[in-house]
Amino acid sequence: MVKRMLWGMTAASLLWGAENLEVTADRFTHLEKEQKAIFEGHAHAMQGKSRIDAKKFIVNFDKEGNARVYQAIGHVRFEIVKAPDRHVKGSCDRLIYRVAEDTYRLVGHADVNDLINKRIMKGQEIYLDNKKGLATAKSGHNGPVKFVFPMKDATGKKKGKH
Repeated sequence: MVKRMLWGMTAASLLWGAENLEVTADRFTHLEKEQKAIFEGHAHAMQGKSRIDAKKFIVNFDKEGNARVYQAIGHVRFEIVKAPDRHVKGSCDRLIYRVAEDTYRLVGHADVNDLINKRIMKGQEIYLDNKKGLATAKSGHNGPVKFVFPMKDATGKKKGKH
């Protein structure tokens, strides 16, 4: 049986902020020349209250050893918490996060539930840009994009089921 591997990294704004990133997986490979770390098998990344679970988790570094891009691949489940205005949960086939740009690209069966604004977005591909406050979605072969957000009546009360 393969022993679960734990690898912690400390770098400012590595994943979601300056807190340590802790990654566990069944296997770990560090490719120094390619400036890449690969975690395979039950990959689980946590930083503060944020987490990502996937079959594979890859971190690409710059020359100074800071995380530049990370990818989660295969049955991706995530919860991103950036207080006070960002708390989303979701799933996709592949998640790509670009650290400096603070952008997420969710590919394949993408599903995002914004827990603060009570909105749901579904599509084949979703792009979230935290710096610009931009969200886009593209449809695929399985149907159109879907966006669900709460509505209020004239008195300010929420409509729908309670």
